Amino acid sequence: MTSTISTTTKRATAGALVAGIAATGFAFNPVTVTEASAATKIRTTSFQRAEVLRERIADVAKSQKGERYVLGSTGPNAFDCSGLVVYSYKKATGKTLPRTSYSQSGAIEHVSKKNRKVGDIAFFRGNGHVGIYIGQGRIAQALNPGVGVVVDRADSGWNRRMIYGYGRVIRTK
Repeated sequence: MTSTISTTTKRATAGALVAGIAATGFAFNPVTVTEASAATKIRTTSFQRAEVLRERIADVAKSQKGERYVLGSTGPNAFDCSGLVVYSYKKATGKTLPRTSYSQSGAIEHVSKKNRKVGDIAFFRGNGHVGIYIGQGRIAQALNPGVGVVVDRADSGWNRRMIYGYGRVIRTK
């Protein structure tokens, strides 16, 4: 007899795991905003260019849907959460972001949910998990080994409870 575990159960388990890791304060390579802010900004004078780059990031992230979750992986055939962010930004813009969710959170300027834009990084409580906002209230994220890379609603369920803000890399001058 086989056992079927619902997606909701898998996500709840992932949430507990992320919350447990985050609660320990466990972080690799913590980075302060001043140390890495210059390295994590893409500035353009063109609003249209910024929009094109943001859409490219979202398109790359969405195209990874269904790929496997493997801790420490940065693609192209398997990802962890921050690896998906690193891969998407590198492929879409050529820019290399910090490797871990903790480093990304410390290095990237935060914006509120109200001000989020396509291509922004979604930060989860404890900074142990990240995703990419792809528009229309959705995020792409490498969730866990049981689910892999998914596109989910950002504003419902576990995501709504856990996302505390967003980070912006692409700015217009």
